[in-house]
Amino acid sequence: MEREEDTVRVWVGLNFLQAEMMKQMLLENGIACFGDRDPGVLPFGEFGEIGLWVSKQDGPRARQLLEEVEDAMSAELDEESSDDKEKA
Repeated sequence: MEREEDTVRVWVGLNFLQAEMMKQMLLENGIACFGDRDPGVLPFGEFGEIGLWVSKQDGPRARQLLEEVEDAMSAELDEESSDDKEKA
């Protein structure tokens, strides 16, 4: 997919590995996407926002899928935190 006016940024983060995981999830769900940059170009240790882009047509579905994944990750972290407090 080319970066054109008919694309929208549906996700932004600071963690490249998380961005790649989100990108792969979108691809597995039939949504073509691309990221702001290629990790091979960034010097080790350099930080900054990483965005994922999809076609405007796929934007609503992509946002829904991304939200579901982030909600599941948040719930898992909350559960782990709760379990750690109970063990203490």
